[in-house]
Amino acid sequence: MSAALTAVNDPTLPPRYVMDNYKRAYYNVHGREPAVRYMGNHWYHVNGETVHRLTLIEEITRLHEIGQVHKPVRPEKSVIQRLIARLRSL
Repeated sequence: MSAALTAVNDPTLPPRYVMDNYKRAYYNVHGREPAVRYMGNHWYHVNGETVHRLTLIEEITRLHEIGQVHKPVRPEKSVIQRLIARLRSL
């Protein structure tokens, strides 16, 4: 388990931290911003649903795992390599 996910499980962290982590993870997987609002007493309103903090943390973990599976693991090409590839395709 990564340090970021361990930190999210800390009950003393402010709701803003949990919401920011969820927004980032959701955006990385779905490519759009979710609607997230803290309602109080560890409850959040997420995309039209009322969700408890622990459920939201589990969803953050799941989204991180999905993001890692879908992320291509290839080195980024340099500008020159991309230019050569573009010229070859002409």
